[in-house]
Amino acid sequence: MTSLAGRRILVIEDEMLIALMIQSMLEELGYQVAASAPTVADALAIIETDSQDIDAATLDINLGGEHCNRVADALEAHGIPFIITTGYDDPKLFDFPGRPVVHKPFVPEQLKQALQSLKPSR
Repeated sequence: MTSLAGRRILVIEDEMLIALMIQSMLEELGYQVAASAPTVADALAIIETDSQDIDAATLDINLGGEHCNRVADALEAHGIPFIITTGYDDPKLFDFPGRPVVHKPFVPEQLKQALQSLKPSR
């Protein structure tokens, strides 16, 4: 288990209110929000250009109707650990081995525990 307090987190979430809630929770827990991405395209662009400024990410499964597989692959390729945030119950939808899953709605402590369980990839 590693502490990411003070680290920069990329929030990948298409629902603005949920993204704002996650950002608020992260800040309350002592993290910094590196950026927020509401779409697959936005997330891929941020990862490509700012990967050195991102320590970890929260990744929603469904981004505007598009599955997040390409984003997960990009995060892995850049060595950025991430957690899955989802409102879905079907585990086949979020089958990313070794990645913590936080089910919506969640509370700050669940988010904190999931982030602290991440192992740095780089």
